[in-house]
Formats: sequence, structure tokens, C-alpha cells
Amino acid sequence: MNILIVGNGFDLSHYLPTKYDHFMDVMSAIEGKNTGEKVPNLTIHTVHEWMDILDEMFLKNKNSNSFKFEMSFDELFSKIRDIKFIEKAKEYYFIDKINLSAKDVLKTQYKLELNCWYQYFKNHVKEVKTWIDFEQKIEEVLIVAARCIVDIENFHIIENLYQYFVKNKKDGLKIRNRDSKILNFFNAVKIEKYETLKPRPLLKDGSGEETIVINERENINPKFCYGGKIINGFSPELFLDFLYEQLDDFIEIFNLYLELVVNKFLLNCEVEIKSPDWVCPVKIFSFNYTNTYQRLYDSVDVEYLHGSCGEHQNIVLGVSDVKDEALKKLKAYGFTKYHQKLFKDTDYLFLDHFKEKVQIHKKKIEYFEKDFGDSDPTAKKFTRQNLMEVDSKINLNISIWGYSLDISDKDYIIDLFSLNDEMDRNVRVTVYYYDPNAKFSLLNNLLAILNKDKVEKWMKNKWLQFKPNPEIKFGEIISEKTA
Repeated sequence: MNILIVGNGFDLSHYLPTKYDHFMDVMSAIEGKNTGEKVPNLTIHTVHEWMDILDEMFLKNKNSNSFKFEMSFDELFSKIRDIKFIEKAKEYYFIDKINLSAKDVLKTQYKLELNCWYQYFKNHVKEVKTWIDFEQKIEEVLIVAARCIVDIENFHIIENLYQYFVKNKKDGLKIRNRDSKILNFFNAVKIEKYETLKPRPLLKDGSGEETIVINERENINPKFCYGGKIINGFSPELFLDFLYEQLDDFIEIFNLYLELVVNKFLLNCEVEIKSPDWVCPVKIFSFNYTNTYQRLYDSVDVEYLHGSCGEHQNIVLGVSDVKDEALKKLKAYGFTKYHQKLFKDTDYLFLDHFKEKVQIHKKKIEYFEKDFGDSDPTAKKFTRQNLMEVDSKINLNISIWGYSLDISDKDYIIDLFSLNDEMDRNVRVTVYYYDPNAKFSLLNNLLAILNKDKVEKWMKNKWLQFKPNPEIKFGEIISEKTA
């Protein structure tokens, strides 16, 4: 059975702009589009309330010519850093009809401005290059949140909590400058007004009065406190719920990008995978959110391990695990991939049918050894030979294309490379790589997850091979009418 496992590199091999950089650059272009004056403070409504307001506004003015800020392909990709990539995409796809309506532009702008995760990632756009880096940045925020939660819980006098946010305090517990900068993206701190009494200068007769002075200082945001009041104490659960809701909104923004932009890329030519040893798959396990193989080649059974994009998207974007004890105590598992996969009901079962066949075969061997110990030696020999040489085979030819083999998906990788554990079950794995640097990284990742002996065994026995990516042949141009 021929199985294809695809990651983001498969889409990139077809010049589809699904890199993290591509997404962020397009969002930057949308964010910078002149759509007229917006409300100065969008936080007066939630993002969902704003969507309803904008829908109603466009409905009332559906025949108006006042909304002339739709964005063409060239505008959407005007801030792209990977210029050569986009030029190639323009060569192979019809791009004239790829545009974003004025309504979608404005709604996306509101979503971006109100999304804390986007604002945080935007501030780190130069250091976050890949989706793996993106996951590490999520983990960084969670680590900071956990550290600050522990610190805040050590303030037994709530009235003094503001002292934690005093920047120039020389002694006592205070927030780290770096942590403060990170949490500021997530509205954890808010300016608080408080009153102090200031004595007036004494008059000639010796009398004087105190006056009330209104001051400002940083303190925890009351929205993350019980009952919305600081005096009731900080609620870590409220803050983490907010972070998760914001992450879910960010995922929806990414889904819209895939749906309204990437999935609109229609080929203007014939395309074919050219490689001497390439065999068309009968099943695909996808770590992508797009249906690229089905859309460009053939209808094949696909299981989306991390969810898929679309109207009913169930995209998984998170960290591999929650490691901090404070976060475990607060059950912050909603940020993990495994929680999201279960909660969003993705096709998270990976090679289970074949793993089950291996287990059944192992039980057959146990049964054979127990029940045929005193049987005819010749019959036993042939039965065992059939059991070990024929019945043991699961006959899988697995190709991996554009998938990083990152440790965040180690459970899948361990499952895959357990299929030939005790014997050769005729499982063959080919890992395709883009260039020598990619091959180096892929091998590094495998060694980090599996032990050295296992990787050596698989490669020595030719069960595992590394090969350059198959050539994708973009052929004869087809007209837009027949596309």
C-alpha cells in the first residue's frame, strides 16, 4: 500500500504561499490598507460584536460605491519578502481573480487589531520564521504567564499587588522587564487611578486642609480578577481563558487566509510529479490544513492529523505539551496539540490499522509458541515459516514529503518507526528533502526522537532512505475558460 505523508513543504513545492512569513506579510498588507477612519478605540466591542456591526453596515450600504478598498493579488502580496516565490506562483496560477472584497478587508483589519496574539507575533516577525518557531513563541508566552501567576499568588495583601508592576523598585518581588513587555501585548496590565491625600501649605493662622489628588499607576487588569475587581484577587483561570480565546480567534484569521487566498490559487497549466520511483498514493496523512493533492492531482482518501481549513475548520495550532507545574495545576491543556486534536475531532489516529495488525501478529506468535510446543516438528516448521515470512508482512511504502519530523510530533514518528521493530514487516520509508540543509535537519530531528541504533538499523537495512524532492513538472498552459 502506498501512503504519502505531507507537511507544509508539499504546498511550498507547488508554489502555494503557506509559509508563516507569507501569512504574516499578507496580513501586514491588509492591516496597512487605507479603509478610511476607524473607531479610535476598537475595544469598546468584542471582535464578534464588531463583525455583526460591520455585516449590518455593508448590508445597509450594499449598493453604495463608498467601499472601494478591495485588494487585488498584487496588493495582498505587496509586502512579501519572498519575492521570487511569488513571481513563480504568478507564473503557474491564475491570479487575476484572487482578491479580497472590501468587506473582508475591513473585517480582517478589525480582527487583526483586536487580536493579542497577532500583535505579539507581529512584533517578533523577524525572529519567527517557521510554524515551529511560532509554536515556540506560544510556549514562551505560557512560560511567562506561569511565572507571573506564581509571583502574584505570593502577594498576600491584594492592596499591595500594584507594587509587582513598579519598574524602578529596588527590592521586593517585581515583574521582570521582559515579562512585562510580553504581558503588555495581552492586556494583563492596566493603568489604575487611585487617590492620595496631599496637605496644603499652612496658612498664616496655622490652619491647612488636605486635598485629594488623583494619581495613576500600573496594576493587574481588573477583567482578570474575580468579579472584575482587583480587591477580589487575580484569577489565573480568567487570564488563561482569555489567552486561549485569543488564540482561537488567531486560528480563525489564519483559516480565512487559507480559504480566501491560498485555496483560490487555480493552476493555469498542467502539473505532474516526475520521478523514477514516484508512485501515486492511495492514502494521505496530512499535517497540512489544505487539500492541495486532491485539488491539483486526484481525489485520494486524506486524513488531516492537525485538522483542515474551511467553513467548518478544525485547525490545530499549539504547543506539544504543558511542562510548567503551575500551568498543569491550572489545567492549561487547551494550548496543547493533543487537547485540540481531541476537542476539535481531527483525524488524529495515525496508522492505527497497521499498528493493530502488528499487535495481532504478535499474539499469533505467542499462541503458536504455547500451543504447538509438542506438535510435529515438520508441520511446526512450515507453520512458523508462514507465520514469520508471510503473515508478518504489512507491506507499506511510505513517502514523506515536506514534513519536518519535528519533535512536537514525536508520537507519530515513534509509531511509524515501530512498525519494523522485531522483524522486517516490509515497511519502507522514503523521506524527501528540499536541499542538503533540509536533509541535515531531518536526520537531526529523527536522531533526537529515535535512538541512534534504530536510525542506523533502518538505514542499513534500506528500510529508510533520504531522497531529493520529486520534480514537479509544470507543463502546457491551459486557458482560463477551460481551467
